Amino acid sequence: MSKSLFGSVEQQFTDSVSGFVRGFGYDNRSAYDGYDHYGATGIDGRPDTRQVYSQNWDTGLRYNQGIFQSQLVAGYGRSKDQNYDPKKGRYADSATMDDVKQYTTQWLNTVEVGHDNIGAGLDWQKQKTQAGTGYLEKGYEQRNTGVFLSAMQQFNSVTLEAAARNDDNSNFGNHATWQTSAAWEFIDGYRIIGSYGTAYKAPTMSQIHSKDYGNPDLKPEESKQWEGAFEGLTADVNWRLSGYRNDIDNMIDYDPHTEKYFNEGKVRIKGVEATANFDTGPLAHTLSYDYVDARNAITDKPLARRSKQQVKYQLDWQVYDFDWGLTYHYLGTRYDTDFVTNQPVKMGGVSLWDLTVAYPITSQLTVRGKIANLFDKDYETVYGYATAGREYTLSGSYTF
Repeated sequence: MSKSLFGSVEQQFTDSVSGFVRGFGYDNRSAYDGYDHYGATGIDGRPDTRQVYSQNWDTGLRYNQGIFQSQLVAGYGRSKDQNYDPKKGRYADSATMDDVKQYTTQWLNTVEVGHDNIGAGLDWQKQKTQAGTGYLEKGYEQRNTGVFLSAMQQFNSVTLEAAARNDDNSNFGNHATWQTSAAWEFIDGYRIIGSYGTAYKAPTMSQIHSKDYGNPDLKPEESKQWEGAFEGLTADVNWRLSGYRNDIDNMIDYDPHTEKYFNEGKVRIKGVEATANFDTGPLAHTLSYDYVDARNAITDKPLARRSKQQVKYQLDWQVYDFDWGLTYHYLGTRYDTDFVTNQPVKMGGVSLWDLTVAYPITSQLTVRGKIANLFDKDYETVYGYATAGREYTLSGSYTF
């Protein structure tokens, strides 16, 4: 069972200055196949229920004057993730809880130059964990300050884009990343695109500081990405075909023998994506196909919990003032590990359907409904953890 609530207020103060406040809350409870937890005197519970709670707030100011735009945003978020045995309670010794608070600030500026724009800005983030999060004996905090610069320019049929960023992390120091791309419209309506970039991902605080399995010597994951694509408009069908490769070094992994996280693995992810959207009378169609080959580059074994094939189809139409949507999602075969027997397990493919509808009661008030997992399919994305069955969602938005 899940509940969510979203609210937003925007105000135009002058012709150039506006502001906003937004809030989002989410609460979800689900059951899964649990395992016995052993305490000092034997079995003290079997956690088989997960309760997730989160809230996010942000507020900001926007300035727009001629060729210059600027935005300053501050945010706060908190998430709680509890796993427990309902018979023992949420704070029993067998229960676990992750409690994380996050504070953010971002300042973004863009100016129109030539046939496009140049952007620059900075962002700041602080995360705080409470004692008990990720089996930590005490709370920790991590801060990150990022500075970035981007530019995009169009020269006749060629579009060039580049971006650079530097992150100063309180645990890992400075890391610089960058990316660049080029697109050429070689025929009217048809483009070829190429891009290359670098990235890094820092370990979580529990992976570093946990007394049981943490490793204070962990290094961030570093990656390189290549992508090439064709896109165009053919017989009223907008389509795109792309191929990509992602090489990851210093992949963070877990050693069940030492029961510690470590840097060793190298991963290579290759894939192909195809998308198309078109209309047939009052019906709008969106179709996509993804093929992903994600492997450990050292052992050549497929990565767990990743399906090689996914298919998505979205159908949208309007009847009177009702906006309807029907979504189909096929998730292919995945592999995981049974952590009781430590043996690999195969999870078969599954087909899922969602139905949505929206109705504008007034020009300011719109009501929306959704039925997720329409046919109540029983499946797992992580072995041993049941996903939600059929879910009903009712929401509304009011603008003024």
